[in-house]
Amino acid sequence: MPRQGKILPTTVPAYIARTQLGSLLKQVREKKARFVITKSGKPTAVLLGAEDFDDMVEELDQEFRKSLKVAAKEHREGKSITLKEYLKERLTRRVG
Repeated sequence: MPRQGKILPTTVPAYIARTQLGSLLKQVREKKARFVITKSGKPTAVLLGAEDFDDMVEELDQEFRKSLKVAAKEHREGKSITLKEYLKERLTRRVG
């Protein structure tokens, strides 16, 4: 569900983002901050929370929205596995 209100992004030069990434991520997580990363003064990338990204993708892509509903249902029914389990299974298939 999209959040109410508008969160304006802060512009950050790429060289600052590189050296302060941990701090930026903390602000994204704790304060729901958003950042526009610039290179040579031009907007190049955006740093925002995963939940914000999911909300945006859901609004724009109906197929993705449908796949999220299916995934949520499968998770509730106990049909999901952890990333660790998936990777273990995948590696086992490669070796075997």
